[in-house]
Amino acid sequence: MSIRNDLLEQILTATEGGSTPADVYAGGLFDYNDAATASSPISITGGGGSVALTNDELGSFTNKLFPPVGVADVWDESTDLFDWSDLKLGDMVDIRIDVDVITTSVNTEIKIDLHLGTGGSSYTIPWMLETNYKNTGTHKVNRYNGIYMGDTNTLDNGGQFMMSSDKNCTVIVNGWYCKIIKRG
Repeated sequence: MSIRNDLLEQILTATEGGSTPADVYAGGLFDYNDAATASSPISITGGGGSVALTNDELGSFTNKLFPPVGVADVWDESTDLFDWSDLKLGDMVDIRIDVDVITTSVNTEIKIDLHLGTGGSSYTIPWMLETNYKNTGTHKVNRYNGIYMGDTNTLDNGGQFMMSSDKNCTVIVNGWYCKIIKRG
């Protein structure tokens, strides 16, 4: 109990002085659901490189009611890019992507990456490693991973989900949920 009280006292003392200790975290969430790809799935050409996954935020389950303090949004539906400009160095973002991949050929291999540093020094975080779907049909894909704002390149240059496949397929974007963890 004494350790908890000491920590609480440190937080209150720092807050009274106008600053918050760096090891105090606050958070919120956004859930961006797409409507457009339900009726017009995104076409992926086999072996044709990566295609950006879009999200218009018009899906019925979009929820932007619980943002962290000081963060208006992290997804810009007009550019189909993540926008981290309301965050600062040390903040973290956990993202769950939810898509339906429709394959028409057996043994279709797909891959989803999060491209970051878009407009700066771009780099890639593998979100879904190459997965081989042996059967044709609709395959639910739901992956959860996290990133952090470790440098100004990441913070200032957005990002987007990109998908590639070795055979033609289509994808319906159900959406992505973003948990924002703001550092002190």
